[in-house]
Amino acid sequence: MYVIISSCTALKDDSVPIPQNSRTVEPHHYLEEPLLSTFLKIRRRILSDPRARLGQRTTYALDLYTRAGRAYKDTFKNNYTKLKPLLISGETLEWFFLSGGYGIIHALEEARSYQATFSRAIAQQNNIPYTADLWRNILPQICDSILSKTKCDYVYIFGSRDYTSFIKETKFWRTAENIKIFESSGSAGPNWLSPIICDLVGKILNGDVATFNSKYGKFTKQAK
Repeated sequence: MYVIISSCTALKDDSVPIPQNSRTVEPHHYLEEPLLSTFLKIRRRILSDPRARLGQRTTYALDLYTRAGRAYKDTFKNNYTKLKPLLISGETLEWFFLSGGYGIIHALEEARSYQATFSRAIAQQNNIPYTADLWRNILPQICDSILSKTKCDYVYIFGSRDYTSFIKETKFWRTAENIKIFESSGSAGPNWLSPIICDLVGKILNGDVATFNSKYGKFTKQAK
């Protein structure tokens, strides 16, 4: 089983409804008490803020982010039609998104459009909730719990430092060898991440992850 944890996106697409009777994942599937109650309490606090502009329509988190975000444009163009059924099958791959609003959310979890961020500068510029301080003490524990519960062959993290910082605070990052972080920077960050994420997804779909792993060390940072 491979696990991808990547960042949410500023642009979101809530236009694709979840098909009736299609598989969905809920937080209690990947978290247990007492973390679960704290997790949901913080989510409710953030998403009830009027500045978050919570949408009315529900969609998969996968669709909310990958159909609109620049970091996923190559994956959406080349691998989306095969990726989505693979995730729904529950085999080979689990995908989570680090999110200013949801904290962390499974790709097959019900999601609504919102505006919130781990970046203080972006929050101030756009008058949206800044949430990193709310998640600071709990999100690394949540990520550790998720990763310890999932029997993963390899874990891949994608995002800017505002997002990867939560993973760097986990015990898993400090002790495990089967994890790689790809850290972007600046406005060009999503465009740098996009082909790397697409390459990984393609290799997972084709059963050739070893080739991807051989290209990168444990930590890869975007050159300035």
